[in-house]
Amino acid sequence: MNSKTIFSWLFILSSCALLAIGRVYEERLFIYNVNLAILISIIYLVLVCFLLFSINRIVLSRTKFLFYLFYIVLFLTTCILWVVFDLTDFGFENFFNFWAILVPISVVIIEKYRMKDVLNTFYVLLVVCCFLAFLSVIGLSVSERADGRTATLGGGPIVFARWMGFGILTLFLLPSRLKKWYKYPLIITFFILAISSGSRGPILSLLMTGIVYLLINFNRIFVKGMFLIGLLSIIVLFFNIDKKISKIGNSDRVFMNISKTGGSTQSTSTRKNLVIGSFSILKKYPLGVGPGNWQIMANKIQPHHLMPLEYPHNLFLEIACEYGLHSLFLFLILLLYVIPLSYNRMQKYLKDKTSLYPLLFYLMVFLFLNSMVSGMLNDSRLLFIVISFILINKPLIASQHVNNL
Repeated sequence: MNSKTIFSWLFILSSCALLAIGRVYEERLFIYNVNLAILISIIYLVLVCFLLFSINRIVLSRTKFLFYLFYIVLFLTTCILWVVFDLTDFGFENFFNFWAILVPISVVIIEKYRMKDVLNTFYVLLVVCCFLAFLSVIGLSVSERADGRTATLGGGPIVFARWMGFGILTLFLLPSRLKKWYKYPLIITFFILAISSGSRGPILSLLMTGIVYLLINFNRIFVKGMFLIGLLSIIVLFFNIDKKISKIGNSDRVFMNISKTGGSTQSTSTRKNLVIGSFSILKKYPLGVGPGNWQIMANKIQPHHLMPLEYPHNLFLEIACEYGLHSLFLFLILLLYVIPLSYNRMQKYLKDKTSLYPLLFYLMVFLFLNSMVSGMLNDSRLLFIVISFILINKPLIASQHVNNL
């Protein structure tokens, strides 16, 4: 293994670790009195600075220009709005982690990555999914919440379910030599654990992504799909798997809005209130209130109807309220370019079994749907990473399997 390969792997490992942790400093990751997050962050920062300064030339396509422009607008808007509104610890922490982790990785991916680098990144992220699943199985990944929902270390149940969904799609669509005898059991395990989180948003997003896959590939997989659905139904009914799954974590919460009596509005009403609070901000401050100020301003405008959460749990509402409608408009234009680009590249290389574009397209759909019902800008790291993969100039197929990192 030459020095270039070692350098490449060190960056991929450190960047994937920070994408999983979500922050440069994590006080809970101590091993033998050494903060593992700080060690990883130091390695990452040294490598990412070297890679950014090694970029000699940037060729801007229309979509890439929109992507970079979106980042620049977020930065400038933040600087202006924090002069007008308060700078909170919550807002600064998320802003710092977003710009220290996600933005540099995005640029390096777009400008330096090739097919092999992308494949290696997916392998590492799959290991992260397996690690989280393992912790969950042995009982070390239960949240501190009273409802006992399965979560990630330092994260919440929604983040855990999103990682499991990411793992399912990656295992199913990644063009690799993974043996089916352990690939499909892993997919089933990830799905059961995602349900055990009690998070309906990622589950619903995963099911809707599956529907999109069936519609696009209807002619090719209809017979196989019907056979698989029938087989799974028989297994579930015969072995009472549905009752066994219901005993894991808080899986009943996933289906709590579907009942004979009409369902519960426990969590749905919370989302409705978050939307109401967001629109109250937009009416008064259409240019934004600055990162981290959503809850403060919503409660200030409507003191009779306080928001219990720090962000609106919707990426579009968050961008609109905290960064302004102009930032949301730019983000929507970016998506209108990226999604068709991803689909067209998937169709262009449809006959190439080594193409990564089917995986990227369906991950884009899954993570896009997730961002509408849960998480915040810094939680949408995987969505922006997938966008970065899509914007790589050289085709992500086997003939381009060259590592130029």
